[in-house]
Amino acid sequence: MKKKMLSLLLVGAMASSMLVPAAVSAEENDKVKLTFYGWSDEESYLQPLFDAFNEQSETSYIEPQYCAVGEYEEVVLSALSAGTPIDVLAINGLSPMSNYQTKEILMDMTEFADAAGFDPAATYQDTYSGANEGGMYGIPYRMAVWFMYYNKDMLNDLGVEVQTDKSYTWDEFKAKCEEVEDKLKEKGMDIESDPNNGCYAGLVGMEKNVTIAQRGVSLLDDNADDAIKEFWGIWNDLQEDGTHLPYAEKLEYGTNVGSVYWVPGRVAFFQNATWGISSYNEKVASGEMPFQYGVMPMPVPEGVEDGTNLSNPNFLGIPTTSENAEEAYKFIQFACTHDGAKILADQGVLPAYSDDEVAAAYNEFAAQEDDTLQRIISSPNNKLTDLCFPEYAEVQAAYEESMESYLVGNMSLDDALADYNSKKANIMGE
Repeated sequence: MKKKMLSLLLVGAMASSMLVPAAVSAEENDKVKLTFYGWSDEESYLQPLFDAFNEQSETSYIEPQYCAVGEYEEVVLSALSAGTPIDVLAINGLSPMSNYQTKEILMDMTEFADAAGFDPAATYQDTYSGANEGGMYGIPYRMAVWFMYYNKDMLNDLGVEVQTDKSYTWDEFKAKCEEVEDKLKEKGMDIESDPNNGCYAGLVGMEKNVTIAQRGVSLLDDNADDAIKEFWGIWNDLQEDGTHLPYAEKLEYGTNVGSVYWVPGRVAFFQNATWGISSYNEKVASGEMPFQYGVMPMPVPEGVEDGTNLSNPNFLGIPTTSENAEEAYKFIQFACTHDGAKILADQGVLPAYSDDEVAAAYNEFAAQEDDTLQRIISSPNNKLTDLCFPEYAEVQAAYEESMESYLVGNMSLDDALADYNSKKANIMGE
């Protein structure tokens, strides 16, 4: 396979300066060292996975290297350019997967899987096939599924009930937000007058393409205009009627918006993914999050099937430069099937692989009162948020720029959509 990376990559010194190696517990003796690259947010739950593999493997052991999520791809490309050994690469979603494939960085693992009698396409279905065309370049090890969290204590105090057995339509959800806001005003509290209380629909956590994906449309599709206008209109309506955090304020707080509004108990609803379960359970137990929360399916556009939430997989792959590919594949199959999935589930991480034992372990950790969470994450109607396509990340960035211009009031809806389509056409060479 070609290795045409050098002109596209950065210098290797950056990689070595940003990476933080983890301690190695395995005895090196005659085992092959496998260097794993991942992001630092995953260290706490990946280390038990590495420890288990290192203990049971007679031929190899994992030595991980970590860096911050925002620097990760740059560091990886720099390291590969410099000839730094990487045997297993964590891949944070479909867009990075496409980027690595375009640069021909990832090895086709088909022959290893065939020799092991393993069929990822049958095991992971759309999650796998959406990232692998013409080969086996990544196998999913964990999933993120997006849904709505709600503040049980606030809603109980206000006398507001929410349905969790099925999805609201977005219009129904807007009405529920208005109900909450009205009840707050009856108590003399709203998001404008009382800094400790408010209601918003929580779209700040997943503004990229919620209803577009739910409609089964991609940002790359020529027929995406109606779906885009629908979503931007939903968000604008929510912020104009006071039930949603203004987009300009979301920009001010960025990724900290959850810590500012959701964790202190200031809002009724918050859109986030499965990774929040572990964090929120810890915060509730410590008192940092002073309320009980529940989960509910993502609202859906009119006519879209119930339980159409959003999902995004993370993958493991092998760089073409690895000199230990066969051993690296052994770890990947371990991590991405029952044994590895059970270890992740025991720590509250949603694995891509599931069976009855893995599902039970995840549910036990999540400690939810009913089966709502399990129904959400296992819904057959869930949609992938991104595409594995070379220009997708660039198109996504253009989309967000135009959306921002509309939601902060710098452009009309039609002008913002035209702006996006012009940028997209330029990116796609149309």
